[in-house]
Amino acid sequence: MKSKIIYLLPLLLVLIAGCTKKYNDPDKWANDSGYPLGMFTGTFVRIHKNPVTLKYDTVTAALKLVLSTNTGFAVSGDTTMHAGSYGSFKEDITNIWFIDVTSPVNYTPKKTHLSGTYTYTYNRSYLMIENAVRSDTLSCVYHLTKMKY
Repeated sequence: MKSKIIYLLPLLLVLIAGCTKKYNDPDKWANDSGYPLGMFTGTFVRIHKNPVTLKYDTVTAALKLVLSTNTGFAVSGDTTMHAGSYGSFKEDITNIWFIDVTSPVNYTPKKTHLSGTYTYTYNRSYLMIENAVRSDTLSCVYHLTKMKY
């Protein structure tokens, strides 16, 4: 009986060591990387200038943006003017590219989708994302604040 306990004791120690191992989510350390990762809330502003009347049409919406290396991105919140969407993204020090899997391919959507190339500025608490392609008639800007967990 003692010999069985001697053989089971190392097996039990290995099992306990395996169960106590902790998983570190890479997004948990987003503050240390300098890249915007995590959960952000704020406003989306779209300004459109009518080329005929030269009048501006402004739309705002309160949004939540989640940026995760594990799951990609997701937009939610006030979806009356901005589409709730999700997909993948990649970023470098100044640009961020969104690939929105919910964005229609065969027609122009009525709501704005977070899709394509954007420039961003980020100071570890405030994130501003704006369309990288400058236009005389359209501007889309996201003013977001990082949420604390």
